[in-house]
Amino acid sequence: MGATVIAYLADHFTWWDRAIAAEVCPCCGGTLRWHSQRDRAAWTHFLHRADERIPLLRVYCTHCKNTHTLLPDFLTPRHRYQTPVREAVVTGAESAPPCCAQTRTRWRRAVKRVLPDVIHQVRSWLLTEAPPSPRQDQRLLTVAVRGVEGLRVLCRLAGEAGRAATASSLFGWVNREFGFALPEFL
Repeated sequence: MGATVIAYLADHFTWWDRAIAAEVCPCCGGTLRWHSQRDRAAWTHFLHRADERIPLLRVYCTHCKNTHTLLPDFLTPRHRYQTPVREAVVTGAESAPPCCAQTRTRWRRAVKRVLPDVIHQVRSWLLTEAPPSPRQDQRLLTVAVRGVEGLRVLCRLAGEAGRAATASSLFGWVNREFGFALPEFL
């Protein structure tokens, strides 16, 4: 649902219709229907005020009677900064992050702690499910792949295997395509 705030806001009602048709309840797998909408802040480098908000879809499961909020790719539950901003801070691409040093350190520690497991799971999928790749790429899969750059290599290989990155960030792609989030970060 929308890789960026601008893309999401331009056509969020279409995103919502597609999401209701495609998504199932995360609790029971039941059918979802439209319930309501709510607004939420989505902080970026330029958007620091919580009074600038975006609309989010709330859905209701007809089976288990739970209500869920569907988030676009650039948002994560319980985090005010967008996923691409947090990823830029963790990878070092962000030169002047919009948050305090303690927050940046917490984000980096959380990713560093779980990144090896995520890399292992993505690499396992590539070795078992993806079609054979060129010899050089096979060698990359068998040697030690570490850190965010290693995850980028696996993202490229997954794209060549037909699982192209569709989210707005690398970590969002891992969460959306493979179903495992980086805990405390995503």
